[in-house]
Amino acid sequence: MANYFDTIEINVSFYRPVPAKTAETWLKRIEHNARFRFTAKLWRGFTHERNATANDEREFKDGIIPLLEAERLGALLLQFPWSFRNTDENREYIARLRARSSEYPLVLEVRHGSWSKPGTLDMLEQLGIGLCNIDQPLFKRSVKSSGLATSTIGYVRLHGRNYKRCPAGECRNYFGHQNARSRTSRHQLRAEGNGEPRN
Repeated sequence: MANYFDTIEINVSFYRPVPAKTAETWLKRIEHNARFRFTAKLWRGFTHERNATANDEREFKDGIIPLLEAERLGALLLQFPWSFRNTDENREYIARLRARSSEYPLVLEVRHGSWSKPGTLDMLEQLGIGLCNIDQPLFKRSVKSSGLATSTIGYVRLHGRNYKRCPAGECRNYFGHQNARSRTSRHQLRAEGNGEPRN
């Protein structure tokens, strides 16, 4: 992969902590590409089940520390479900995650439309957390597609679309729209099977 791309999103870390030996193996495979960076998804115990313990946190961090120490960790993605609404409690939870993960470059993915309210971008900018811009099928209360940045990391995830069904002009070129705050760009395509984005 590192012969063709400069970044990849680690999906397995969402389902279970990655052993440090696995991360070290990944580092060896991308040695020839100095530009290559990994994005790791935060384990779902922190984002979906919300039952992660201090031991879970230590295990997760121990697994990805080789990527961080090698300066190959481009971002740690906090991917929350659609049910994660913009509430005082949830904003405080994000702030606590930031405090517990101060050593990592964080990017937040939220899907519920309540996060489109004024103040969200300011909050993320103050916390130093990047915004994950997502291209997804739009439902009544979904976050709409955007090309914004709230930190030095510009992050775009293209998922949930079939490019053959995307009307002309509707599939936007996000990559030129992220604002001047962004020094680095991470573009992630969620695909499986024959390589088409999955619906």
